[in-house]
Order: sequence, then C-alpha cells, then structure tokens
Amino acid sequence: MGDSVFNRKLPLWYQLAQMLRAEILGGALVAGDRVPPEVALARRHGVSVVTVRQALRALEDEALISRQRGRGTFVTPGPHHRKELRLMGSVESVIAQQYSEETEVLEQSTVPVPPALARHFPGERELCFFRRLRRDQGVPLSYALNHVLPEYGSQIDPATLRRDPMLKIVRDVLGVKLSDVQISIEAQRAQQDIAGALGVDILSPVLFFSGVVFDLGRRVVDVAWIYYRADRFTFTLDVDVRS
Repeated sequence: MGDSVFNRKLPLWYQLAQMLRAEILGGALVAGDRVPPEVALARRHGVSVVTVRQALRALEDEALISRQRGRGTFVTPGPHHRKELRLMGSVESVIAQQYSEETEVLEQSTVPVPPALARHFPGERELCFFRRLRRDQGVPLSYALNHVLPEYGSQIDPATLRRDPMLKIVRDVLGVKLSDVQISIEAQRAQQDIAGALGVDILSPVLFFSGVVFDLGRRVVDVAWIYYRADRFTFTLDVDVRS
C-alpha cells in the first residue's frame, strides 16, 4: 500500500498526474531526470500500473516527459518552463504581505540541503529549516517553509519567529545587508501535507510564493516557500502608468 492519499471524487490517474506534475514544476524532478518505472510508481502510490500509465500519458501530452524505448521515461527540457512577468517592488511591501495575526512555529531544525535548492547554496551541506503556520482570525492563512544559511539561522530565536516574517528577521534582527529578493507566485494544487496544514481538501488550489533572498555579495541567504489558501489571500498589483 502506498503513502499517497487520494480524493475519491476525482480519477486516480488525474490525481497521480497532478502529483508528478508538481514534482517536475517544483524542481524535485529536473530536465533529464529519469522518472521511476511504472511498477515502482504504482507501489509507491498504491495504485495499479494501468493508472500510472494513464497519468504518464497525460504528462507526455503536456510535453513534461518523454518516453524512450529501451531506456525509460525522462523529464523533458524547456517546454514546461512557464512564462514569467518580472515586476519591481519594495522590500517593505513583501514584509507587510507576510504578517498575520498569529504565527505558530511547527519546526526549527537543521536539514541536509534539498536537491531542489542545491544551486542556491553551493558548498553548503546543511541548512537551518523553519516551518510555520500563519492564521488570521483563527483560520489558517499560509504555510511557510524557510531554508536559511546556518550562520544566520542558528541565531534566530523562536519568539522572534512567532512575531516577525523571516525577511524582517534577516534584515533587521540579524543585520544582514540585503541586495534584492527574487519572487515568483504561481497556482498549485495542495498535496497532502500542505492541505492538512491549511485545512483544505487535497488537490485544492493554493497560491505558491517563492522568494530567494540575496545579500550584497549576491549570496543566497534564505529561500522561502509559502503556500497561501486561495480563498483567504488576494494578490494585488498596482502599476503606475505615469511617464
């Protein structure tokens, strides 16, 4: 029996395809990586091989993967890259957006550098990891994961984590001189752990915020992954068109 939890209202192949799609778009599987064999995927997720084949066929139709006879199935380069809209904004606006009435610290630990973040932290073997849940009027609003350089993360006090956003802690409490933050926001479907934290159904839509924080030497200090409930959060953009 696999570890995945499925929604009975949706086809199994569709839900499995969404899980694998999230791994590819989220960087857990990158271009050139071999997708596990059908039998291995079936065992991992507790579904039939037929269901796995249907899911892989859907991903192949999206050009996310390619099947090579005699070699296996691989993540394709390029076609699944998303078009980006780059905007300029202030650090203060980012900090303000991350405040909430109540913040619960779920985890503060040291973890190996995740493969998806290796390019951001070259030479590092471990990072300080923080997992927090923000609520507004008692209702879950966002689920935040931060990976911070150990030299800074080891100095962070739990009380500060309950009060301030990580960007403010790094800049104002630890005194790190920052240059910029690269931010991306996209729609995703909530996987089991995220859905459980936010109190929504598995595969419900969520807004995924990714922020990469750089110091003046262009070294990455913090990578934030924040999942927002789509029914509790609105992203508003003000554009000044005056010349």
